Amino acid sequence: MWYQENIGAGRCPIVDTWWQTETGAIMITPLPGIVPTKPGSATRSFPGIEAEILNEQGERVDVGGGYLAIMSPWPSMLRGIYGDPERYVKQYWSKWPGIYFTGDGASATRTATSGSSGAWTTS
Repeated sequence: MWYQENIGAGRCPIVDTWWQTETGAIMITPLPGIVPTKPGSATRSFPGIEAEILNEQGERVDVGGGYLAIMSPWPSMLRGIYGDPERYVKQYWSKWPGIYFTGDGASATRTATSGSSGAWTTS
């Protein structure tokens, strides 16, 4: 909020992004002029990224908090951990079969909005 008010003076879109070294690219971010920005919120998945918030059982959370997961492969994804392919599978692909789990336990919250995906805050 400080940056939005003092640097952007309420005129400039301030974007927050979510990504990891392992994802190889920004995964969740607003596109200024297309997606309304909200300071402190990464908002929606980048085009082509199928991200969801899931509960412990791997079920989608429509409003509220849970675990951040990527539901399908993407072009820049990590392909493995050098010399330790088992660790890669255990760390990122074993919580829910076939679904990428951030591995660090990243959490996210989806708030109700007029859009079907809602706005996201990641941590």
